[in-house]
Amino acid sequence: MRWVVVLLALLGAGCAAPAFSAEQVRLTIGGQPVVDASSLQARAEAELSYTLSFGYVARTSDDAVSCWFARTGRAFDVDTRLWCGPVQVPGTAAATDWVPVPLEEVGRDASGVRLEVGPPQVPAQGARSTPVGTLVRTDGRETTADQGVGEAGPDFLAVLPDEGQDVDEASAVVRDDQLEVRVTGYASPPSWSTAEGELRAEHGVALRVLRLRVVKHGEVDSAFLQTPWRGWLPQPPELALDLPGRRHPLPADRLPKDGAVLVVYTVPAGGGSEALVLNTVGAKSLEQRVEVPSGKAVGAVAGVLRRSAGPESTSASTPVALGSANGSVEVVRARLGRQRPVSSGDQYELATAAPGKALLELRLQGRDLPTVLGAPITVDLVVVTLPDGTRAPPVGARHGGEAFPVAVVVEVPEDVRSVTFSVTAGTVVLPRLGSVAVSGGEPATVDLDF
Repeated sequence: MRWVVVLLALLGAGCAAPAFSAEQVRLTIGGQPVVDASSLQARAEAELSYTLSFGYVARTSDDAVSCWFARTGRAFDVDTRLWCGPVQVPGTAAATDWVPVPLEEVGRDASGVRLEVGPPQVPAQGARSTPVGTLVRTDGRETTADQGVGEAGPDFLAVLPDEGQDVDEASAVVRDDQLEVRVTGYASPPSWSTAEGELRAEHGVALRVLRLRVVKHGEVDSAFLQTPWRGWLPQPPELALDLPGRRHPLPADRLPKDGAVLVVYTVPAGGGSEALVLNTVGAKSLEQRVEVPSGKAVGAVAGVLRRSAGPESTSASTPVALGSANGSVEVVRARLGRQRPVSSGDQYELATAAPGKALLELRLQGRDLPTVLGAPITVDLVVVTLPDGTRAPPVGARHGGEAFPVAVVVEVPEDVRSVTFSVTAGTVVLPRLGSVAVSGGEPATVDLDF
């Protein structure tokens, strides 16, 4: 630890005299002395021991975590909080975090301000809390809030930018329709370089590093951005790392929309099972687990979620005649999943596949067709056919403002590898155009072998 112990006596030849000694420290709040300040520190440290034992924060040094007053101005006027640390809040960077402990005034008299220690205000997973200014203790020590990187203790977990560091290759994937996470690297290093310094594990624990490739489909897929929704909006899934004796949520705001991150954490030195856990919450909730780094699925899981969701674009086109206009409808993206948003009147809702089935969404785009609000009327003419020649049961659509829907959703076997798509003949009554004949042509094959 980089504590600066300030003593009145010279610390060595050539050293300057410090500004004060332990005997001279007289902490004040609003100019009034703090009564029995050293006891406040001791009580706050006792409270924080529970926070450490439950894994809400992690040690970053072999030294005991201690609590400090924060100077707010000149002399020794201090904040009405103690700051306990240095620690690391799981899910933050590898930098120094502190836990604030509020002090409540319970009285004043001629001797000064009397205070009581409140419960520690532990920051949320992934959130940091840092004092401003110089920290001071009643024994005369001073320090700054930034302690750099020390030794990672139990329950340490940092989410860091991926800067291309060398790790062993690994392969594991867990996904639902809003979040896809792939483990692409894994390491058990003796130490790890961070922007704040070299990180090492304290005695009794070992370092692990995961490289994750993250895609937040719920934020980059326009299907989930529709409004208004019937009932609750789709709830963001929850990602966690399950380690021996502890489950650590990975804060969503520390993960990129589309990119890679490193997760650096500690496990007991004897090792034990590690797993990545994804909870789909809300409608038709689901928990999935995969072992790290093997990628083995633990427990039953929807088969379609062990497959890729599909590429961002594809192209399969079928001809369409709409009245006197000859054009086509093109599949511009195919998406396989368990849940997809569909229109429900003037709102949207989330459809879920039956067990053993998958939802296939075909994103459509009309070419050389009249611009008319016809999708709710023409949707029944859109046909998706399975390899056995049967029609895939329609589940829903998203209508948009064109002659045909912007997307159709059908239910298919979870191991389906291709379907055909076409528009069947019929007569419809459309705005502005009135009664018009619709006819299709050769079905288009949509490849789902991904």
